[in-house]
Amino acid sequence: MKWINLIPWIIMFFITLTWTIGQKVKPESWGPVAFKTSILWWISIIFVFLTKISPFYFFLMVPVSVLIASTSAGMAEVNYILKNKLPAEHIHDRRPPGTEGLFRSLLYYAVFLIILYFANEWFLSI
Repeated sequence: MKWINLIPWIIMFFITLTWTIGQKVKPESWGPVAFKTSILWWISIIFVFLTKISPFYFFLMVPVSVLIASTSAGMAEVNYILKNKLPAEHIHDRRPPGTEGLFRSLLYYAVFLIILYFANEWFLSI
């Protein structure tokens, strides 16, 4: 049964490493959402390693981290437009948001991981 737990580790590590390398090699084609997502995935790997929860939670963490990174990048775009009083048509006229919204992503993801950890401890531990 211990060997089956190795499968999610291998899949998650391979996907995260590929995603990070791709984002670093060609950042202009991957964009800021990929940067935030790769950071959240590395945090997921460290979190699962330190807390010793099931590595099958990676399959829940991946879509949630993409959703959080996409939402925070979109919110950064909207905040930029509102702050500079630009019409919505000019959203593509500026450079991508870079690290804008990264702190918000990290904060939301930390809350998600805390909820996941305590849900695992309280409801799923036997």
